[in-house]
Amino acid sequence: MSTALQPHHGPVIHIAGTPTGLLARTVQRTRLDSDGTRRVVLQRGKLLRDKYVDLLASTPADPAAIEAVLSEGRKGDRGFVLGASTRTWNTIRARFSDNAWPRAVSLARVGAVTVRCEVAEDLTLGSPIRWHLTTAGRGQARLYREGLEASREHSANTLERARYRIKLLDELPAGIEPDDLQRLDDALVRELRRTAPAPKRAAILAALAQDIGVGKRHASPRAFSLAHTRNSKTWDGAIRILRESGVPSALAEVVGLRGQSRLGLAGPITVRVGDRCSPLDDLGVVLLPAATANLRLDLRSRNLIFVENLQAAEAVNEVFAPSAKPPAILYHAGMPSHDILRHIATLADQAARIAIAPDADLGGTRIATAIWNSLSKAARSRSVICDIGMTPTHTPQEPWPPDSPVWADLRTMLASPAMALANGCLTRGYPVEQEGCIVEAMIDHLGADPAVSRPPPQSGAP
Repeated sequence: MSTALQPHHGPVIHIAGTPTGLLARTVQRTRLDSDGTRRVVLQRGKLLRDKYVDLLASTPADPAAIEAVLSEGRKGDRGFVLGASTRTWNTIRARFSDNAWPRAVSLARVGAVTVRCEVAEDLTLGSPIRWHLTTAGRGQARLYREGLEASREHSANTLERARYRIKLLDELPAGIEPDDLQRLDDALVRELRRTAPAPKRAAILAALAQDIGVGKRHASPRAFSLAHTRNSKTWDGAIRILRESGVPSALAEVVGLRGQSRLGLAGPITVRVGDRCSPLDDLGVVLLPAATANLRLDLRSRNLIFVENLQAAEAVNEVFAPSAKPPAILYHAGMPSHDILRHIATLADQAARIAIAPDADLGGTRIATAIWNSLSKAARSRSVICDIGMTPTHTPQEPWPPDSPVWADLRTMLASPAMALANGCLTRGYPVEQEGCIVEAMIDHLGADPAVSRPPPQSGAP
């Protein structure tokens, strides 16, 4: 029979600093005697001084009030509160930061948790140590787990049906290659294997596959959301989620989430369509349909830069265009389509130095990997995947929540060609978008090439 010391609630005591609506009960140390009797531990015949108290609700737990408090805060807070029977204060602080104490008190007041605190030497309320789910809190946790399991099962069934639907296609949509559908299937499989469910991502991927399967095209991204959720704004982030999932932009375009697949070109590139020949020097970023018949691209620069955002391409071109030998730039609009990857590979075979410079986030690691895999072995030896987040002047974004699936997905990318980029994202803990730092990143990248003159300082720079 165990004789380990166990906590035991003593009487309610008045202790200065106890928040309104809570009671402070002493935490006594007890042991289980050989006869099964639990006794309070004595020291030299005296009770130990109360070192800890548990703060608990002064009124019975109210399920409706608990639900209201659990619904507050940001996405994932409910899972954090109900995901473990005990949370240490360091873990709680890491989640809620300066709001940790107010959050703990509000949960304790409605009867979801008890909060253990130290008792200071002057018999006032000391520092919090941890919280424990109450009986009512554990009941909510059980319902939460059951809901997750039901959601996971529904999501799995939906994803399996989506995979089946695209495999039954009699013919591919115009402009779509088998590899494009394979990458969508890969994204569906990743969702099926995800230990922590991502219902929104899974639903968007499944809806995309469903629309492709029946040949449905929407007027806009919001029309896509409206058709599947009865709300035009529910899936405002659909394009970003598809990009992060590694879905080719051509598939999003097929269902109307974007316009025609286009690539942007700037710098010393000559465009050939049949017998026509058009140098692009001094024209800025020129947008072309990627599927243009008989389109060929000739590179007339040592340096080639791939960027995913139009504004980033324009900024880099504006800075380097005055150089004696400026770099060529290709803008690929997020995850490149099959047609764009073909043009990327053609240009890369003609370049001496190649920079793959997407946003520094999960989608960027998938994009960089797709571009790298499209290159010939010789072109890869002349290529580098740039982490624009390494620039000291980049603007930090909102951190990814601790329970975001982005963390696990980035860790899987540590085994990809974009390993260094994925590791940089994990180290920073937030995304870095191109617009604020692409120019600085490319200045650093091209600085080693004497053929490219260093541009003058930007306005306002030291």
